[in-house]
Amino acid sequence: MSSVVVRLQENVPGKYYVTSACNGCGICFSYALQNFMYSNDSSYYYVYQQPADPREEEDIRRAIEVCPMNCIRDDGEIL
Repeated sequence: MSSVVVRLQENVPGKYYVTSACNGCGICFSYALQNFMYSNDSSYYYVYQQPADPREEEDIRRAIEVCPMNCIRDDGEIL
């Protein structure tokens, strides 16, 4: 069984984003409060703001590492 995951439309443009594999656990939000926001029904999270400084960059990288659904992605540097 193959399930396709896609980038959520609510993500702001930029290097980091959340896919449709998100289950709404909120771990990312606890690590990077300033970068993630939950949907209206709290069933998933998305990137609300791209990192603005090195501390936020580190926070979002930690969120990627601990995400149980592996749904936070990094597309690399945006030119």
